[in-house]
Amino acid sequence: MIQFNPPANNFLPIDPLLKCGEEWIHDHEQHEEDDDDFHGPITFHVQLPIDTHRLNFNCRDKSSGVLLASEPSVRKEDTYDGPSDPFFFEKGFYLEAKTGFQVWPGSRLMVEAFTCSSLKEKLSLGGRLNILEVGAGIGVVGSCLAAAGGNVLITDLPVLVAHGIGPNLRRNGRANTSIRTDGGEEECDRKQQCPKFLMGTCESETTIAAIDTESIDAVRLGNGWAKAAVLDWFKPVEEQLTQATTSDIDVIVACDCIFLRKLASPLLTTIATIFEHSRSNNPKFFFTFQRRNMMGLFIQLEELLGMIEERGWTVECVAWRDVVVEDDGVHQNYLFQVTPGTRPSRESAR
Repeated sequence: MIQFNPPANNFLPIDPLLKCGEEWIHDHEQHEEDDDDFHGPITFHVQLPIDTHRLNFNCRDKSSGVLLASEPSVRKEDTYDGPSDPFFFEKGFYLEAKTGFQVWPGSRLMVEAFTCSSLKEKLSLGGRLNILEVGAGIGVVGSCLAAAGGNVLITDLPVLVAHGIGPNLRRNGRANTSIRTDGGEEECDRKQQCPKFLMGTCESETTIAAIDTESIDAVRLGNGWAKAAVLDWFKPVEEQLTQATTSDIDVIVACDCIFLRKLASPLLTTIATIFEHSRSNNPKFFFTFQRRNMMGLFIQLEELLGMIEERGWTVECVAWRDVVVEDDGVHQNYLFQVTPGTRPSRESAR
């Protein structure tokens, strides 16, 4: 198996224009409007360079390898170390669901690529794109891409949609009570402006009828829209998302969620379905991957790239950087672009 080495000219240093940080939620009463959603002691925040609105995300644990030394962070020794997880007995709560309640390095790399680096123009990531995020965790990346102007369907397992993505969307949606139009502020008419791409995720008209209530998960964030939905890679896509949605996707993103070997094939099958349904849009798939010291259950990068190429897809490393993971040293983190089409040689793909 050929060792993967990233192109030196695609090294992408952290962009200081993107501001991140995390802090303890010291006063629960300050979040009393979110009592039904409160399932974590930490708030992770992101300030995009293209939007003055700060996005806040409730987390179960501190981030890993995401923050600069100059950015506010939570000490590891102060994090939650209780005897059990509150979602342990919920259906669908696996290791991959547990890790979804915190933020990982690839999230920052993906957000920068879409919002504040030269990659945005190089990869044609501007404009109003219909974006599907898979394995979204608490929804950091999808929310940021929506704030940057995308229509984003943010998906994961039911436990993460119910206790992570949905609550965080509602929280940020409430903070984003108005939109800027022609240099001024006006109240957001959600029912009229919510894009059809996100309305079409539900077969029932209930979503549209209730669009102005807090119970709905389609919200205006910054310059775009976001909505939460369940998408389990081990189940057929057609049983979970409507044809209207899966046939109108421009970009698929996945951050820090391809690490267990058992997840790779189901995810790629899910991506293949989207590629087929949205082929008229020439969709692209972007994913991040972090090298790890552990083997066995964890898939190696070269094995994953081989699985992608076996499907006849083109895969290219468009950006990478080194990340420092607490108690685990320095690791390379990559951003790959995958497109359906003729497979290149191993050398040209690298």
